[in-house]
Amino acid sequence: MKKLFTFFLLLSITQVFAQSRPPLERIISIKISNERLDNALKSIASAGNFSFSYNPDEFSVEKRVSISAQNQAVREILSDIFGNTATFKNRNNYIILKKASEEPQKDFFVMGYVSDGETGLKIEKASIYEPVTLASAVSNQYGYYRLKIPKELNHVNLLVRKQNYQDERILIRSKQDKTLNIKLLSIPKLPKVDTIARLISFKIDSLPNKKLDSLPVIQPVITKIEPVEAKDSIIIEIPRIDYPEYWNTAKEQLQITQRRLTDWFITTKQNIHLDNVRDTLYRPAQISFLPFIGTNHYLSGNVINNLSINIIGGYSLGVRSLEIGGFFNVVRGKVYGIQASGFANLVGQDVKGVQMAGFGSINGRNFYGVQASGFGNLNGGSTGGIQMAGFGNASLKNFSGIQAAGFGNFVLEDTHASIQAAGFGNATIGSTNGLQVAGFGNFTGKDLKGIQIAGTVNVVGETMSGLQISLFNFAQKAQSGHQIGLFNFAKESENSIPIGLLSFAGKGGYKRFELSTDEVNWFNLTFKTGVKRFYNILTAGYNFGLADKPDFSLGYGLGTAWKLNRTFWLNFDVVSSHIQQNGNYWNLNQHSKASLGLEIHATRHIALFVSPTLNLLASKDEGINLGKMNSWKISEKQGYYFGQRATLTSWVGIQGGIRIF
Repeated sequence: MKKLFTFFLLLSITQVFAQSRPPLERIISIKISNERLDNALKSIASAGNFSFSYNPDEFSVEKRVSISAQNQAVREILSDIFGNTATFKNRNNYIILKKASEEPQKDFFVMGYVSDGETGLKIEKASIYEPVTLASAVSNQYGYYRLKIPKELNHVNLLVRKQNYQDERILIRSKQDKTLNIKLLSIPKLPKVDTIARLISFKIDSLPNKKLDSLPVIQPVITKIEPVEAKDSIIIEIPRIDYPEYWNTAKEQLQITQRRLTDWFITTKQNIHLDNVRDTLYRPAQISFLPFIGTNHYLSGNVINNLSINIIGGYSLGVRSLEIGGFFNVVRGKVYGIQASGFANLVGQDVKGVQMAGFGSINGRNFYGVQASGFGNLNGGSTGGIQMAGFGNASLKNFSGIQAAGFGNFVLEDTHASIQAAGFGNATIGSTNGLQVAGFGNFTGKDLKGIQIAGTVNVVGETMSGLQISLFNFAQKAQSGHQIGLFNFAKESENSIPIGLLSFAGKGGYKRFELSTDEVNWFNLTFKTGVKRFYNILTAGYNFGLADKPDFSLGYGLGTAWKLNRTFWLNFDVVSSHIQQNGNYWNLNQHSKASLGLEIHATRHIALFVSPTLNLLASKDEGINLGKMNSWKISEKQGYYFGQRATLTSWVGIQGGIRIF
């Protein structure tokens, strides 16, 4: 009982599986000898577990049929019986037979199966096409194909392509419906050779002990690591980031996104052709409504056109002169000439010429020419020429030319003889040779040879040779040129001169902490920073509540220094300070001082200095009491200081103290 149940279960599963295949694709084995056509059809239907539907008046049912088939598709058996006199198609579990039309047709059909020439297994997703008309077909999951070809074609050659199989070319002589079964031979695979295992084929144990004993003993080398003394510095350290690795990863993701966008525009059938067909086809012109509706048909991804007109959008291998798209253009390969679209252009390789889009353009490789978009442009390779966009431009390799964007410009590698202009910012991960202008900031990851101008910040990751103008300027090494801004920073400075409110330079810079006294303040604390040719001075003075002395003073100045030898330096400083007197009343009391001082180095980090000074005080009060040095006054009279009535006092003074550096 159990065996009988198992038999019926397996039989049911077999029937269900068989019925899951369309009747024309069911595999049967049958032998018919001199049977009437109608009886033969009943036998075939019984063997395949389906039914036929046909009009007996259209066929000679008394016709005698003989056939022997072993593991063949029903479609193949029917083709042997009817030839070109009937058509048949699936509908549910029926095969509908109809008499073929006898009227003259403009086209004829070539149909059949594609199979492996060695195993006999059917091959799906094989490409069959005619290279002149670009008529094409793809074999289905059962290996069947059906190709429509115009009769007006003089010579008909079918090309068959499939990945991992040898190419096949078939000449079609008769221009009538024809059943053509195609067998493909697979490409032989090269044997894998384990080269490393073959070369290194000995064991250490096989070496003679005597030879092993004769080998010299390798002594470990011990390196003494001494701690490095940390130096005091107020330089802001620019973080070191592996920009190339980071952006190469981003570039790979962009290229993957580009391929996905391309795949989104094309059909499954076109994708199959792209995988199989390695031939390049050429056409003088094409017109399409959509990528799969046009004169290049489903082989558009393998066709290079001189002229391409796309009503909504088009897809091709290449363009040689002009392409216009109402909404978008997609090109797998290269574009030479002009490409314009209402929304977007997507090109897989190089573009040389003019590219315009209402929204944006993306190119997989290099671009040379003029590129303009309402939103943005992205080139996966190098760019040369002009890029203009309402939002942003990006080049994932080198750039030379002009980049202009409403928001920002980006270059992954280097720029050469270039201009970058953006409403917000410009970023070059490599070196910049040219001009960067931005409303907010500019960034160069490596060297700058040129000019950076920004509303807020400029950054150079390595060597700056040129000019930086912004509120904040940063450079790893300021080799030559100038930094002009409120705050300038450089880890190392050679021949550069920073000009601003405060400038900080590490190696090669100039820094002094100064404790001093003069005729105005018993105690002054001063900080000097920048480079020796031009530095900034911040100073404050205090008198500890002494009578007839100012409460305190705050000042700012500029200076320059000359190194005479290892021991002696000269300084020329100009400082302007506000002197606060009479408690909380901030009246006009401006002290300007010029000094020429001698700096004597006592130790490596300490120096003594003395400076004669020339002073001018403009005050709402009666002047200043210099005590014992009142006799040093040059003049004291009423006058005007920047339009204000004031007492103007001038005198010669002296200042001395200690400097720490």
